[in-house]
Amino acid sequence: MKTLYLLRHAKSSWANPGQKDYDRPLNDRGMHDTPEMAARLRERGARVDLVVSSPAVRALSTATLMCEGLGIDPGAIVQDRQIYLAGSPKLMQIVSFMDESRDAAMLVAHNPALTDLANDLARAGIDNIPTCGLVAISLPVEHWAEVTPGAGQVLFFDFPKNPD
Repeated sequence: MKTLYLLRHAKSSWANPGQKDYDRPLNDRGMHDTPEMAARLRERGARVDLVVSSPAVRALSTATLMCEGLGIDPGAIVQDRQIYLAGSPKLMQIVSFMDESRDAAMLVAHNPALTDLANDLARAGIDNIPTCGLVAISLPVEHWAEVTPGAGQVLFFDFPKNPD
């Protein structure tokens, strides 16, 4: 059994209009929301043993803050440049090549691809994963390479403004 956590990067800043999209940092809300979401994940007793992130500044910053909040060495984050402009099929491929020795992985990525992936994997019916939103999906497989569309089941879907 594998568990996949899909985490959308936290809220980013548009303060510098000349800045490349790739280089946008987190804003104050993003810096606040990520540790909050890490705390919620800890409260659920979740275990994450692999973090794969887009190297875009806002995604990597989110991954770093999440790792710090979960007690994971941020130096262990695997950066994959393909994630930045990927669609759901590419993200599915990235998942299929994850380290087989890891059973609980987190993918830190961007919309709309991340929402599409959640819906493709688990028929989740999610309209939009908001910034710093987290979808946990249970996958009834022994190997990441066995992950197929529709095979997963949503364990939970949480986001910073979730009233629950």
